[in-house]
Amino acid sequence: MPSVNSVRTNQVQSQQVPSNPSSVAVKSGDSLSKIASRLGVSTQALVQANVSKYPSLATNPNAIKIGWELNVPGAAPSQPAAPTQATQATQATQGWGPTPVGDNSVRQTQQTGHTTRPNDFGAKLAAGGAQSIEMRMKAHSDAIDKTGVGVYYGDHSSMKQMTQKERQEWAAANAKPGTTPNANFKESSCIGWAMENVGAAYAAAGKTARWNEILGIVAAKGSKGTDLAKELQKDGWQAVYWNPDAKKPDDGNAEHSFSASQVAKGKPYYGINIDATVQNYRPTAGGGTQQDLSGIDKLSKVPFFFGLAKGGMHTFVGRNGNVNEFHWNHMPDSKGAIEERPLKDWGWNSGVIMVPPGTWPTN
Repeated sequence: MPSVNSVRTNQVQSQQVPSNPSSVAVKSGDSLSKIASRLGVSTQALVQANVSKYPSLATNPNAIKIGWELNVPGAAPSQPAAPTQATQATQATQGWGPTPVGDNSVRQTQQTGHTTRPNDFGAKLAAGGAQSIEMRMKAHSDAIDKTGVGVYYGDHSSMKQMTQKERQEWAAANAKPGTTPNANFKESSCIGWAMENVGAAYAAAGKTARWNEILGIVAAKGSKGTDLAKELQKDGWQAVYWNPDAKKPDDGNAEHSFSASQVAKGKPYYGINIDATVQNYRPTAGGGTQQDLSGIDKLSKVPFFFGLAKGGMHTFVGRNGNVNEFHWNHMPDSKGAIEERPLKDWGWNSGVIMVPPGTWPTN
């Protein structure tokens, strides 16, 4: 399985962005990089701000068309100060950020004391993330069905070492007769796939500047899934600890039962404060654990989530109880590069799932 350190450190860094118009029209001679340079934003930020409107940007950001109205990412704060209670109240009213203590409608989570309210920000994140998964999976699968060659390749596949010319030759050799396959493949990995979809969720929620800030922080710390989870928690995402059998893991690794015991004591999971749990949904044979599907039932109602397994050894996204993951050793002609299956049947044995604000069922 892939290491969380496989994310490319050339991802978008947090930056100060000047004030800009809300949108710009693509004119003759424009390219995305030229527009980004004029506006003082990154090309990736421009992609993230518009991929939900123009899905082809996900696979070919250079193929923009004259007349397109591109949304412009807003100005990013340099180093925002800790919010005051008044600022928190304003954010909560707008559906963004944690709800201030003292609000009668506050919902306090079981273990951490973190307070959030179901809000518009969480709903937009969930909808944008789910749409991103569907759109990107479909683009890859449809391309394979049409030409035999898809969009993505794993960063541990043989494609990684090929020159552009060799990739074009490979695409032509593996294409269906009479078709012209894509040869501008997109490299990915488990964490790369997760970050791409979470980034799209932030873009859909109108928070591209905040996502750029998150990317900079996570990259500076080594691009680990645990650091991404901590940043998401600052934005009100809730952390759900999952473990199919908290007492007897079927792989015999004591880490899973130990982490479950720590969570039960109210302690963090690799520095991530836990708000809820999904446990004992797949008891190990002969272990004596009673099956509990209540957590799985709740997870099935969450439209989108980000997750990590075994302290961040593997990362993924998901929707409605299903884990959606990228396998780093697959070539562009493999639909198996992106795989989706129910968490209750998944082989990994413990970790954390981060759910957008307000999307975790309360009963």
